[in-house]
Amino acid sequence: MDIEGLSVEPRSEDRPAAVVLAAGMGKRMKSATPKVLHRVMGRTLLAYVLNAVQYLSPARILVVVGHGAEEVETALGRPPGVEYVVQTEQLGTGHAVWSARPALEGWRGPVVILPGDAPLVSPQTMLDFLAAHRALGAPLSVLTAELDDPASYGRVVRDRAGWLERIVEFRDADEDTRAIREVNAGVYAAEPGALFGALEAVRPANVQSEYYLTDVVGILRSRGDLVSAVTGPDPREIQGVNDRADLARCQETLKLRINEAWLRAGVTFHDPYSTYVEPSVRLERDCVLGPGVVLSGRTRVGEGACIGPYAVLADVEVGPGARVAPHAVLSGVAVPAGADARTAPPPYAGYPARTRAASPLAQAGGGRLRAAPPRRRIV
Repeated sequence: MDIEGLSVEPRSEDRPAAVVLAAGMGKRMKSATPKVLHRVMGRTLLAYVLNAVQYLSPARILVVVGHGAEEVETALGRPPGVEYVVQTEQLGTGHAVWSARPALEGWRGPVVILPGDAPLVSPQTMLDFLAAHRALGAPLSVLTAELDDPASYGRVVRDRAGWLERIVEFRDADEDTRAIREVNAGVYAAEPGALFGALEAVRPANVQSEYYLTDVVGILRSRGDLVSAVTGPDPREIQGVNDRADLARCQETLKLRINEAWLRAGVTFHDPYSTYVEPSVRLERDCVLGPGVVLSGRTRVGEGACIGPYAVLADVEVGPGARVAPHAVLSGVAVPAGADARTAPPPYAGYPARTRAASPLAQAGGGRLRAAPPRRRIV
């Protein structure tokens, strides 16, 4: 579901509250844009996280903002049920969650915590994780993954019974701990009393001099509580974004995930590895996409339509059985059902919008391209 369709029902203590951490600067992105506003497949990182969260039917969604707070709020807007919490200083993940405490005063239901830069976590994984947290009955649960190359992720240390004993950040881990392949995915479910009670005891005694949310695990264990670790089914889902290389890897994973879903829905891709289809695009069965096609925005492709190789369409309506020429570049127009643009020459990207109706591509097939109604874009 697109973020603009997000809505929540009235508050209920039987449903969770969600806290999304979106306050970080993202220094390794080397960008003036806040990290959570960088885009993959046409959407911001934050929009993917919020779309996954809304499948939990949360009673409240708190977005913790800090660096670039005004920019983040402007980009996201005010979807129903979303509240903003300001972290005035960026002193770590524990401090970010602590910033949400006043807004959750008196809350009794579970609190689900997610990073705002993890676009690959699926709605099903979130649903299964929350169900496991409720079934295990521990005051805190942590989503984990087993990686062949755990790199710089925080390592998960379990006790002999399998309960989570502590999480050790990579910078603070010794060689034996770094050899552990199970890592923290950065997603938590907690009972608010235990969560905030433990956060009160967190101290910045680490290399970064930050308040680590992961320290809550050790604090709860020292008080005699159990902490559950729930291993997710697909380790690729935990991949966050720290730099542009991570961003590119996330986009490749999402691109193939989207294309595979359309393949199973009856759409033909001549080369799914080179074809780019944003999640806001809608395709009908038996349509055919050539290699290198790029479909973005509110593009719709009707049943049996054929999009030629390397065509680029943004906010375009392609009617059933229509043909779009190879290398065509279209934006904000409609191609009627059965229209044939196969004889069109290469792209006309240089034509100004007001003259596109008279361009060679518009004239191909009888010049029947017409303006499509304006459409709202997602966040």
